[in-house]
Amino acid sequence: MKQNKSLSLILIILSLGIFLTACTTPQNNSNVVSNTTDNNSIIEDESMDESDVVTFQLTGVNFSFLMDGEEAPEIRVKEGQKVRIELTSTEGFHDFVLDEFFVASDKVALNESTSVEFVADQKGTFEYYCSVGSHRAQGMVGNFIVE
Repeated sequence: MKQNKSLSLILIILSLGIFLTACTTPQNNSNVVSNTTDNNSIIEDESMDESDVVTFQLTGVNFSFLMDGEEAPEIRVKEGQKVRIELTSTEGFHDFVLDEFFVASDKVALNESTSVEFVADQKGTFEYYCSVGSHRAQGMVGNFIVE
């Protein structure tokens, strides 16, 4: 009898573990076209024509995103536009997250780069941010505007 209770307890624990893993695993979203990490090279998605993609190059520094020397740059695109965000870290460990579009780049360390591509399929103003540690709370954010 004691052995049956132990076996039941083990099965319950395993089932709970499987359930929690399934609930916390990110779901694929067709909005995200690709997400790559590499040192200065980007893997192209063959379904995207290069001329259809608007690219923004962000630099991650301590607690801030920079683009063309501007801190917390506003990124502005048109609805339906294909967007590529290229992120390079020149200080620290960073990523790029845009929740409403289910976009999350890989995390990159000093002198590493990553990119993510997606379609801006809804109008509005959305906050992008770095999800590493307390970077978001310390101001590593910006506005992504879809017109």
